Amino acid sequence: MCGIAGIVAPGRPAAFLAERVERMGLAMTHRGPDGQGRYAADGIALEHRRLAIIDLSEAGRQPMTNEACAERGRSKGTLRLVVNGEIYNYRRLRDELIARGHAFRSTSDSEVVLHLYEEYGDDCLSRLDGMFALALWDEPARRLLLARDRFGIKPLYVAQRGETLCFASELTALVQSGLVAAVVAPEALYAYLAFSYVPAPQTILKGIDKLLPAESVVWEGGKLERRIYWEPRPTAVLDSRRDALAELEHRLESSVRDHLVADVPVAAFLSGGVDSSTIVALAQRRHRMQTFCVSFPGTDVDEAPFARLVADHVGARHHEVALGLDPAALLVQAVARMDEPFADSSALPTFAVCRAARELATVVLSGDGGDEVFGGYTGRYRVAAMQAALPGRSHLARWLRSVPPWRSGRRSSLPAMLDLAALPDAERYLCERQITTPEERACLFGQTASVPYERALRNAPALAIRQATGWHPVHRALWMDLATSLADDMLTKVDRMSMAHGLEVRVPFLDHRLVEFALSLPPSWLVSPWPVEGKRLLRSFAAPLLPPGLLNRPKQGFVVPLNRWLQDALLKMFDDGCLGADSETARWMDRRAVAALRQAPFAAAPRQELYALLVLELWLRRVRPGHA
Repeated sequence: MCGIAGIVAPGRPAAFLAERVERMGLAMTHRGPDGQGRYAADGIALEHRRLAIIDLSEAGRQPMTNEACAERGRSKGTLRLVVNGEIYNYRRLRDELIARGHAFRSTSDSEVVLHLYEEYGDDCLSRLDGMFALALWDEPARRLLLARDRFGIKPLYVAQRGETLCFASELTALVQSGLVAAVVAPEALYAYLAFSYVPAPQTILKGIDKLLPAESVVWEGGKLERRIYWEPRPTAVLDSRRDALAELEHRLESSVRDHLVADVPVAAFLSGGVDSSTIVALAQRRHRMQTFCVSFPGTDVDEAPFARLVADHVGARHHEVALGLDPAALLVQAVARMDEPFADSSALPTFAVCRAARELATVVLSGDGGDEVFGGYTGRYRVAAMQAALPGRSHLARWLRSVPPWRSGRRSSLPAMLDLAALPDAERYLCERQITTPEERACLFGQTASVPYERALRNAPALAIRQATGWHPVHRALWMDLATSLADDMLTKVDRMSMAHGLEVRVPFLDHRLVEFALSLPPSWLVSPWPVEGKRLLRSFAAPLLPPGLLNRPKQGFVVPLNRWLQDALLKMFDDGCLGADSETARWMDRRAVAALRQAPFAAAPRQELYALLVLELWLRRVRPGHA
């Protein structure tokens, strides 16, 4: 796990580019505290900040070159490579490449990419299993290949200005190059206030893109060519649940085994939920695990007792991080590591638990992705199941609202879910994720601006919907999350908050073979249209591994007592910042509309929109980007 950056600029001298990429690297020192490497020549410079995980020796330093393969007919140093991430199948690939005559200088997992490229060109990407963002410079062809892993676990940003291309692991590093201006994109700001994050390929800054999951970009002759190099392929459908459980055990155990490979201490996050508990139970079979969880003493969102129960059951050494601290101070620290505004409030406990875990480990396993792969968001995926199982959903919803007990409005979830099930995929995607209403966004940004911006929000899942044409609605809903919000929200949160402390987080549920298996299962083995828990097959597999009764408790996401934090500490920051005389948010939206949101009464629902505005204010004050 590292930070990478680079510039391709025909006609620019090496010294100029070296100085610029050095600035970019300094902005990402937290991502790679174990070393620095640079390659610079006329027209090209690459920078690497190293977090040493596999092959801790100097041979594992980057940028790497293919000079060991000169005897294969190539001159020394024709390729240069920087990688952020891990290649989990590198040992098998290495053996295959050695058998084909390749010579290796290190035992690093990254070096296999160079030799794979020599054998297969850009098609090498489809042979890599892992989480990565990489850049490979082919000197003879004057050609740069950029790529991001299948699920977007690792980030990569690009900006082109004429024939010049800049890239980096973080948005802030691109700005530090001095070649990219920090100008906020209003349409991205609008999307942020809808989703709580900026959906790819947009970024908060004009002219800078995120690579999509499974996307590669080739720069050659001053032009960019982009493509998606992987889409899920269905596996053979199994006839029985028994066979499916056996296959699930094989694939998940294999993934956990691969994710444990490291030359540094490995631990795990443990919430006491199905996903993290299953990963810990399987990892404990091969490795004496240390586990970490966050506790919220005195609240109704504290999962620490369940995590403790699982750790005791499997024999892991457990650590709790109690968040009784000042959320305002924690928020300021977390925002300092956000290269874009990001309003998932679970980033705060993630920041804290990553800081604690880094004192004992360099690598941590996580249960992230389990919900999206096996159908854990019961409400969302139950709606998709209804779409397939129930005809006339709108008519049924209207009828239910005319009879007790739904007529009173006190029990409205079923009619609301039926209404959602009747919507087109893109419209439902927005309705299920938005933290503000279209009316609130129109007040904030003005009716004229909101019309085109509102239309653009439906583009966020467009590629995923096209890739899943003809799929069962449940499988399509899973894939839409896997291809969009998983990378833009969950994985972004984990990457930024963990790399703030030089900690690598690995996600065994996001092995692409495991995902393809899950997307081929009968939908009823994942989620039901009826009000029962999701992840039905995974829960059956996990039951023998976990303490009795653990699976009977209702699902609880990784949440914080947000309203309590707002009322106790964060509203004062909100009033001083968002409503103050020097408010940065007031430069972008109507101050009266912000004040109206602030005055709305608190209820049971978390006030995510207030939190999002506060994060935005803090981010704008820190970065001070310009207007168009």
